Amino acid sequence: MIDVDDVLTNFNKAFLQLSHELFGTPTDIQIEVWDFYKCVPGLTYEMEQIVWEKIRQTDDFYLTLPAYASQEDLLLLRKVIQTGEHEIFFITSRFPTKGKSIEEQTTLWIENHVGVTPKVFVTSKKGQFCKELSIELALDDAPHHINDLTNHGIPTVIMDWSYNRHIKNLPRVRTLGEFIALISR
Repeated sequence: MIDVDDVLTNFNKAFLQLSHELFGTPTDIQIEVWDFYKCVPGLTYEMEQIVWEKIRQTDDFYLTLPAYASQEDLLLLRKVIQTGEHEIFFITSRFPTKGKSIEEQTTLWIENHVGVTPKVFVTSKKGQFCKELSIELALDDAPHHINDLTNHGIPTVIMDWSYNRHIKNLPRVRTLGEFIALISR
């Protein structure tokens, strides 16, 4: 299982850019905690909620996200999927925006950037869902999803971000390519 935002796509960058456009907040900061307002100078909780609402009101927001994974790593992912060596599921907990459904936006993004038609699922209960799918290994960045996955017995690799470094005793990768190397051994 591969998560989408801040693994394949750079949601954090897009959020910071939108916050900058709305409120003039900086874009070149490191996200230290899961709540943006706690680490973005000049961003209040109320302002963060306005950014979230703007995202919800944007047609096909998820299709506009820049890639976080490198082009080389996205090509490696395509090869892994095309060989059929591993069955890859993309599981995300995105919320709806205007325009196409979450599943369709996510599928189209992956088709456009990876070059394959993916198996995409949307759920906020990733641990239970992965258990039902008999997922052998998961890659995620969000602390609450990492905890949910491990609480359901799903072996999990952490996509390293400063906001999840408090989680110990799990393998970490800095890139999608490092994760692909793990599963290709």
